[in-house]
Amino acid sequence: MVVESHPHASRRRFARLAAAIATLAIISATFATTGAAAPERRASQAGGGEITFGLEAETSLGFCLPSAQLAISGIQVVAAIYDTLVVPNSKGEMVPYLAKSVEPNADFTEWTITLREGVTFHDGTPVDAEAIKLNLDSYAGKNPDQSAPLFSALIGAYFSSTEVVDPLTVKVVLSRSVHDYPSALYATGRLGMMAPAQIGAEDCSTNMIGSGPFKLVEWLQNERLVVEKNPDYWQPGYPKADQITFIPQPDAPQRITALEGGELDMLHTSSGIQIARLRGLGNQFKLLTQKPGFREIRYYFVNASKPPFDNPEAREALALALNREEINEIQNQGVFEVANSIMDRKVPGYEKNAGYPKFNLKKAKAAVAAVEAESGPITVTLLTTNDTENAREAQTIAQQIEKAGMTADIQQVDQAALIGQALGGNFGIFLWRNLHGGSQHPDFDTYSWFGLTEAGTPYLTNFGRITDTDLQALFDEGRGASDINEIERIYKGVNERIAEIVGLIPVWYVDWTIASTPDVKVTLPKLPDGGGKPLFVYGRIPVLGLTKK
Repeated sequence: MVVESHPHASRRRFARLAAAIATLAIISATFATTGAAAPERRASQAGGGEITFGLEAETSLGFCLPSAQLAISGIQVVAAIYDTLVVPNSKGEMVPYLAKSVEPNADFTEWTITLREGVTFHDGTPVDAEAIKLNLDSYAGKNPDQSAPLFSALIGAYFSSTEVVDPLTVKVVLSRSVHDYPSALYATGRLGMMAPAQIGAEDCSTNMIGSGPFKLVEWLQNERLVVEKNPDYWQPGYPKADQITFIPQPDAPQRITALEGGELDMLHTSSGIQIARLRGLGNQFKLLTQKPGFREIRYYFVNASKPPFDNPEAREALALALNREEINEIQNQGVFEVANSIMDRKVPGYEKNAGYPKFNLKKAKAAVAAVEAESGPITVTLLTTNDTENAREAQTIAQQIEKAGMTADIQQVDQAALIGQALGGNFGIFLWRNLHGGSQHPDFDTYSWFGLTEAGTPYLTNFGRITDTDLQALFDEGRGASDINEIERIYKGVNERIAEIVGLIPVWYVDWTIASTPDVKVTLPKLPDGGGKPLFVYGRIPVLGLTKK
């Protein structure tokens, strides 16, 4: 398939491809876009200013990306230092970014990645096919010098090999048809391309070398991470700011207080109470709030692998005992929308109500009594982080389930330790927040969170240890689906099946908000090569357009 350099020619090529493979019309056309080579170094980049950005947590395990465990704060730092090969636009289409084009073969088992000319990493080495092959092999667990415990399970499951076709072209061969592979190349912003000098190095977690708009200056854990403008960045006129200092502050109220006190210029937050507080301050701060469509969801994983929730009746009793409207009101002052789906409204498979049991204390008490008569008292371990708001949420949950006759034990850890605890299955209920559909195909954002490996065991990120064969059959069918109507049907089935087995309990949609002082300009620059507008999702914004007066 020839890569054409003119965008109109590209669109004609996709029209021909859609005609030849009718079922690919919506999905495949979003994957391949072409663009110009990287420009020569520019003498100046208009904008400027130094910005302090408040993050919700520190990334304690560092930024050796294949082995890192990145929550949103780490993903935001990645957006500054590293580029991903593709990014989602505002329509949920995965479009090329660091890559010039990403194109599938007819059955989606091979993907050809063409790179831009003249792009370099921060250490001056080229972003070429050898470097990208090394990155992709490392993420897939095929590099013996680089650990990738999570990504090797997620991507390595269907990854066969990479081949350097020429200095700017890499071919990826998959073991099966995967229509949503471009979402794996983005991985919710986690799959940044690293310089070869970082990969496998002893200081991989701290020596951050990307190709992104900013370069690392220093990182003092739990204090600050400072980046400075990359004057050789491949996108003309960017970045705008001279320097960004990321400040971790896990306590959401304190983060707002720091903004009010001038210690921060901007921050991100997913706290409904704090968003309400910011809105109450009038024009003191500018707010950018994520719109419905591809929002993250707050939900509770239920550990189905051990008592009490290995019993489906106990899971249903839990769902009946939880008054999610009350929890949302207490936690968010009703600012957020209660969720009855694992997907937001623009994601194929979304349903306004997928069928989760509704709160009914009388039925909950009866269900708890029936379970206890069979297997004894129900004791529930609630796992969450140790900040103020999560502590309040856990206490509200505990009060509600205790009214139904259960006993609650709250375990709080810092955010860095949270995923490790969850991976170990050390919980009954795990308070979690995640995205299930940042693109037009839900495969990557759902399969690994609720599905099974080829060996029939839960993926590492299947925290609830769901092992439902009917659900797995839907996932396998969905991975190979390309027709939008089929995708819609399959993932509605996924949504309904998770509700039926109470594999998790959704609570609310998260309206991530960026707050900034009036002298900070927050812009979302258009994506290169006519890719559209970037999608503000999962609390991550592209920082290359930030400026401060």
